[in-house]
Amino acid sequence: MDRAKNGLVMVCLGIGMLTATAAGAQNFGMAKERVSLQRKLPALVRLPGTTIKVKVTGHEGQSDLANDLQAQLETELLKDDPRLTADDRNPSAVVTCQITNYSHPKPTVTTRSSYATGSGTQKSQAYTRVTGALSVSFQARSAGGQMLGSDNVTVNYDQEFDSSGNATSQGVKGTVTSAWKRVVGGTSGEDFNPPTDSELRFHLLDEAVRRIAEHIVNTSEVVEVYLARQKGALDEGDKEAEAGLWQRALETFETAPPLPKQAEDAYRLYNIGVAYEALAYKAEDEKSAMRFLDEAAINYGKAIDARPGEKYFREPQKRIETAIAHYKKLEDRDNQKAEAAAAKAASENAPAPSPPVAKASSPAKPLTNAQVIAMVKSGVDDDTVAQTIRAAKAVNFDLSAAGQQDLTGNGVSAQVLAAMKARAARKPVAAKPAAAPAATK
Repeated sequence: MDRAKNGLVMVCLGIGMLTATAAGAQNFGMAKERVSLQRKLPALVRLPGTTIKVKVTGHEGQSDLANDLQAQLETELLKDDPRLTADDRNPSAVVTCQITNYSHPKPTVTTRSSYATGSGTQKSQAYTRVTGALSVSFQARSAGGQMLGSDNVTVNYDQEFDSSGNATSQGVKGTVTSAWKRVVGGTSGEDFNPPTDSELRFHLLDEAVRRIAEHIVNTSEVVEVYLARQKGALDEGDKEAEAGLWQRALETFETAPPLPKQAEDAYRLYNIGVAYEALAYKAEDEKSAMRFLDEAAINYGKAIDARPGEKYFREPQKRIETAIAHYKKLEDRDNQKAEAAAAKAASENAPAPSPPVAKASSPAKPLTNAQVIAMVKSGVDDDTVAQTIRAAKAVNFDLSAAGQQDLTGNGVSAQVLAAMKARAARKPVAAKPAAAPAATK
C-alpha cells in the first residue's frame, strides 16, 4: 500500500490526508477508496518539565503484563512528545499505573444455521467468539506530588468470526473493536481473522497505552478509512476529498440524490460521515470540532442502520465516540480552570463590604481589566486567562489606547489582549448599567 505523504499539513486538531489508493469491492458492497488520515488529539494535562517516569504494577502473576505495559507506555509517550526523556531518578512527572483486571477466556465455538450465499437454503456453520478485557487505573503527578490527571481505562474485545475467518458481529455500540490496521500500519489482510492469544494480548495493551497517552501528551495516529466509490456523485466527491477539499466533498455527497435502495444509499451516508469527521479534525475550535463529530456519528449511525452487515461501518463510529469523549473531557477541564480563575480573581478584587443585596435578581458582573490583570499577576497561565475571557457572560473592558497600555504594562500578553478584543467584539460590552424597567405609574 502506498504510504507516501501527499504534503497536506493540518492544524493541531486536524486530520491530514496522507494517501489514497484504489481498492476492490471485496467485503464493502461497492468499490472503495482506501484513505489514510492523520488523527491528532491534544493532551488533557500539561506536564511540568521534560523528564518522566512510568511505573506499572499488577496483581500476582501479572508481572510480565505490567512490564510490557510499562515499556509500551514509556515508548509511546516519548514517541508522541520528542521533548520528553525517561528519568527514573529525578523525573519532573511520574505516571503510575495499576492493572486492575485482565481476562482472556478461551474462545467459544457455536454452531447455527445460516443462509448460503446466492441461495435460499440453510446450512450449519461454526462461529468462534473471542473475548478479552484489560482495565488500568493511572495517575500523573508532578515531582512534588501535585495531581496532574487521573482516570480509569478499560479496553474490551468481543468479536465473532465465521468459519472463513470473517468478522460477523453487528453494529458498533457494544464493545467490539478492530484496531489491527492501526497496530501494524495497514499491512494486515482485509478479513479480521480470529486473533491468537498473543495477538489479543498485544491488542489490549496497545489500546490501553493509546488511551492513557491521549491524556498525558499530544497524540497523533495514522488510521485508515474507506470512501465508497460509484460512478457519479460518489466518485466526484471522492476526488474532492482526495484533494483535501472536504467541505466541497461533503456538499457533493449531501446533495446527491439518495440511491434507490436503502442498503445502497448507506454508502453515501457513510461517505458523509467521513467528510464530517475530516472537517471535525480540521476545525479551529473545540465547539466546531464537537459539532462536526456529532454529525459524523449521526451519519455513520444511519449507514449502520441501513446496512448493519457492513463491517467497515463499525470502526469509524467507535473512533468518533472516543474523540467526542476526549473533547468533552478537554472542555470540562478548561471550564473548571476558567471558573476557578474567575472566582479567584473576583475574591482578590472584591470591593469593601456593602449592605446585602438580592443576588438572585442581580445580573452577572462583567469581567474587567482589573480582574484580568489580577489573574495574570497571580500566575494563571495565558491559556486559562483567555478561556476565562471567552467564557465570561459579560465584559466591561477598557480597550482604549490608554487601557491597552495599562494592560500590557501590567504583564498582559498579546494572546490575552487578543482574547479580550475578540470577546468585546462578539457581544455588546456590558459597561452600561442594566436598562431601567419601564416607568411605573
